[in-house]
Amino acid sequence: MSAIVARLKLITFDWIYILMIALSLAGLGVSLYLMWGYTAPGATLACGGSHGCETVKNSIYASLLGIPLPTLGVLSYVALLILVIGQHQTAVLDRGWSAYFALAVFGLSLMGVLYSAYLTYIELFVIYAICRWCVASAVIMVTIFLLSILNLRNNNQTYIEG
Repeated sequence: MSAIVARLKLITFDWIYILMIALSLAGLGVSLYLMWGYTAPGATLACGGSHGCETVKNSIYASLLGIPLPTLGVLSYVALLILVIGQHQTAVLDRGWSAYFALAVFGLSLMGVLYSAYLTYIELFVIYAICRWCVASAVIMVTIFLLSILNLRNNNQTYIEG
């Protein structure tokens, strides 16, 4: 009976794991595209007839300490991928580190959501331009954050019941 319960817990965890991997890969794709658009000479971002992406790209807010913001996005999504895969591996191998990985995913995605909220504020109220790619990345990060809350809850239930 306990083997069935353990398997059901892994199945419950798997859909969150799969979604977080897929979303991290999608966010990585968006960030890589933006990084290309920010760093390739003469590159223009496809923004669906709007000039919002170029306006945001050419603003003083497009980099942090000389680093283009999409580079930070790439690093964040790669870190999320590593953490989610690490959590899944430690959960499957029953290494006991799964809760730490779940907490790290939550913390990193929370920082991503807060920074995305700040950048969205800048787009709306300072630059007066919206980059659709930036909005896509923000939506992806918010979704990962919400999934990380479910992930933490599932991880805590496993720990309490385990």
